[in-house]
Amino acid sequence: MQEKEMIAIDSMIWIYNCDVQAPEHKNVHIWLEGNKNRKGIIDLEEMLVNTIVVMEIVHNLRRRGRLPPELVYGYVLKMLTLRNMTVAPLDRELLHVSMHVFERYYEYGIGGRDATVLATMLKWNADTIATHDENILKITDFQRVDPTHYPPRFLKKGKV
Repeated sequence: MQEKEMIAIDSMIWIYNCDVQAPEHKNVHIWLEGNKNRKGIIDLEEMLVNTIVVMEIVHNLRRRGRLPPELVYGYVLKMLTLRNMTVAPLDRELLHVSMHVFERYYEYGIGGRDATVLATMLKWNADTIATHDENILKITDFQRVDPTHYPPRFLKKGKV
């Protein structure tokens, strides 16, 4: 049996999936959760987020999306308890790696939060990230997928 790939899923993908008013919702929802014709990534891959990503999801859905707390916390709890979800804590080691990642990709315009996401990928050996962040999509050291497109936009490692 082939081992499942671990894929890091950036906060905006989870946010678009939850916010039915977002223009990106439909494509992201199909990619993440599937439809009657195919399974979604939730059923196919091991998934990775860190605690910073989780808090960004909560922040955006509550403050920017103004969604009710019951909906937001129910959604996040469901996400965190998926059988194939790894939630990486921001500990000293990850913080240290994040600072190095920030410097390595500084010219791409990434911020501190982005650096923690990429550092989490390195620490947990995830080679693919699902994101809509244009700065991260420019980094060719990882495989990237932007599920806001239909079909999803796949960028192989080493390709722009």
